[in-house]
Amino acid sequence: MFGFSSFFAAYKRLIAMLSAVLITLTSGFGAEVTLEQMLVRGVAPSLLSVPSYSFYEPTVKIPKTGALEKTASHTMYLAKNESEYCQIALQTRLDREQAKVSLSAFTNEQGDTLETVFCDEYYVKTTGETVFGAYPDALVPLNVGGENTLVMLKMRNYPLFIGVKTEKDTAPGDYTATLRLYCNDSREDKHEKLEVKITAHVWDFTLPDSPAMDTAMGLGKGDIARAHHVAADSPEADALYKDYYEFLLEHHVSAYNLPVDILSDEADAYMSDPRCTSFCVPYGDDDTIRAYAEKLQSNPEWADKAYFYPIDEPSDAESYDKYNRVCERLASLYPGYNMVTPFYTNNIEIDGQTRHSVDLQEGKSSIMCPETVLFDWEGFPARAHERQANGDKLWWYVCCGPAPTSDYCNLFTQQDGVKHRILFWQQKQQNVTGLLYWSTTYWSDVGGDPWSSAWTTPWTGPDTFGDGSLLYDGYHAGVNGPVSSLRLEAVANGIEDYEYLTMAQTLLGEGFVRKTIAKISKDLTHYTLSDAQFATVRIQLGNAIEKAAR
Repeated sequence: MFGFSSFFAAYKRLIAMLSAVLITLTSGFGAEVTLEQMLVRGVAPSLLSVPSYSFYEPTVKIPKTGALEKTASHTMYLAKNESEYCQIALQTRLDREQAKVSLSAFTNEQGDTLETVFCDEYYVKTTGETVFGAYPDALVPLNVGGENTLVMLKMRNYPLFIGVKTEKDTAPGDYTATLRLYCNDSREDKHEKLEVKITAHVWDFTLPDSPAMDTAMGLGKGDIARAHHVAADSPEADALYKDYYEFLLEHHVSAYNLPVDILSDEADAYMSDPRCTSFCVPYGDDDTIRAYAEKLQSNPEWADKAYFYPIDEPSDAESYDKYNRVCERLASLYPGYNMVTPFYTNNIEIDGQTRHSVDLQEGKSSIMCPETVLFDWEGFPARAHERQANGDKLWWYVCCGPAPTSDYCNLFTQQDGVKHRILFWQQKQQNVTGLLYWSTTYWSDVGGDPWSSAWTTPWTGPDTFGDGSLLYDGYHAGVNGPVSSLRLEAVANGIEDYEYLTMAQTLLGEGFVRKTIAKISKDLTHYTLSDAQFATVRIQLGNAIEKAAR
């Protein structure tokens, strides 16, 4: 017969086996965790020590706490000459001071590899009238192919940003990478392991180097220099600005100002770069403007990309009087000049009459640039598209407005990430060909430290988090250059979405594009907030382009 000690030993073995079964069923939502991995020195680890994980679309902003979803695998889809991303959130049930995480490069069966991106997501603080807490935004680079150490607190979510970049000659097909997490706690003599596969599927069509849409975004050399603790007029500041400028170009974004003087020989390569869609011409003295005109008009490509931007958001008779004087001067010094003049209202009272900005700027600002909300004003789209049909460009812009409390899409930190992408689908829907954004590095009001608070422009409103700041300085992350954000990556992906829709327009027709966009956006204030639906429609669009391009 069994004695008490034998019964107790058998009971412990039974509990250990049941724990192992439960762990296998619940851990990692599909991760391969063997019984041998879970047993340490013959003792079954506590159920609370099992790591959990879930994949998320790149548009999701994963909260710091709370239960994870149960998506055990993920496939990214992208064309050649494109970037695409996903997220994986990790959660441990014990505090881990030395968690080791690694990601291999994405590789196909032939051994070809893709450029792989791996980042830790940093939560930035928000404190306003209607928004509190922290949101993931800054993307701190991690080492690909080697171990990275994370400090993981129990029951906290740790999102990691994973992506790939393809070239024009990348072979289509599937590429796979492996993410590994290993945690060890010598005090409790327990460890945790996780090994997960991620797939990237490359479609057999190629995005062009030159984007189908224009961009114009501010990039502050002074803010960059202050954040990196170098003098604004130093060679170090010049080198940093070039790095930030190139970083934006890699994300399909053209900064307002070139890194060098337009009149220098070095500027020629920047202006001819197919990735550059626009650049601002300084509004200087007469002789300098004449010199700009002589050089830029010698090359039709440069002349088309070049624009002046001396007046911002005129909204009354006085500001339009100044505007008219500027235009008269430019017309005499630089015949055929391009100018952009953003405006947030179309109704201007002048001499007792209501005039419209789109009419007041005709023949003067060749690039119309209304705030997005104006496309919901009665009669505005038709008049703007009439000017567009007559040869003027039509851009639009967002900034502190539309307000974060409105239903319009914008680039605020606290907004649903899918809104950042849908903005570009709506841009195609409205037949707008460019996006202007006033700054990507406005850090003055946070003392040059965007890592400390997302409220970078408190003067623009109580909840305008992230306004004017799509980048983070690398100084605070040990990087001698820029650090990206979830929002900037969404902008880059949105520009690529615009490219898909433009290609589909050529290959499959206007009707197909209208129906595809309608699955995502009915109009500027009615659209899906489902990340899954957005991802599904994008994949359907890519499949259709690939089939039509064969």
